[in-house]
Amino acid sequence: MNLTLTEQAKEKLREIPGDKMIHLSFDRGSCDIVNTLYEMKVINIRETESYEKIIQSEQLDFIVDDDFEDSYDHELTIDYKNNFFVFKNKNQTFNNRIGLRYV
Repeated sequence: MNLTLTEQAKEKLREIPGDKMIHLSFDRGSCDIVNTLYEMKVINIRETESYEKIIQSEQLDFIVDDDFEDSYDHELTIDYKNNFFVFKNKNQTFNNRIGLRYV
């Protein structure tokens, strides 16, 4: 997957401690899968489950479900504007109000 971060997103995500990783998981209760990621969870570094994998970008680890890449057509840009993260690719903006939550 081509996962890129804008400068604004990198700046915000650099605040995350080095012993953490970012978990991107869908709300499976919705029928519109690409718009059902409402928050990025900051979790302790852990091993992946059998249905998960790690995507690295800008020295950050993102843990995602196996079907995450397919949902975004293998291309995702994460931006940060107006106190929210924005998920988009060259064709569309998927969600422009994604929060960051420490768990």
